[in-house]
Amino acid sequence: MASSTPPSTKSTIVNTVDDEKFAQIYTPDEKTVQLLDNERTIMNIKPRLFACAVGIHSYSSGIHRIRIRVDDGWPLLGIRSRSIPPTPDEHCWGAYYTSPSTYGWDIVSGRVLNGQFHGYPLKELKKPAHIYTIILDCDEHQIRIINEDTKEEDEMEVDICYAPFPWCLFVDLPRTTARVSLL
Repeated sequence: MASSTPPSTKSTIVNTVDDEKFAQIYTPDEKTVQLLDNERTIMNIKPRLFACAVGIHSYSSGIHRIRIRVDDGWPLLGIRSRSIPPTPDEHCWGAYYTSPSTYGWDIVSGRVLNGQFHGYPLKELKKPAHIYTIILDCDEHQIRIINEDTKEEDEMEVDICYAPFPWCLFVDLPRTTARVSLL
């Protein structure tokens, strides 16, 4: 008796996103942040204020790769739900990453899951002036980061109850000067 297995609907094709831009900036003072290079570079120029940006694209299915260069500072690189706008957390000096829909890596402090810091298993991820690849696997509800310079990587599960689709790129800039460029 012959049996057949239905073909997998899971995508194995990785879409390299080379046209991502910063679509929206969130900050308490518009003079805190500058967008440069056709909205592909964000720079926090005013210390003591948090700022963040979300990308123009929405991601709901498939696998997507975004390359980011951290030129200066210690940003958080990751994703959040597009349908939940970032709001400043007054209990955390106005930071924008504390929403439960935020997932990513603060390259100096550790993982952020559901807007909360968790342990940091990597040793060499926290390097400025490095290039990072963020991979969004919407089908498996995972994100991964790779430091292209050290080859170190990490991945995490995204709880879609907290971060429902569509996702968008999320970059949170620290209260110090920082510069992040999309490649």
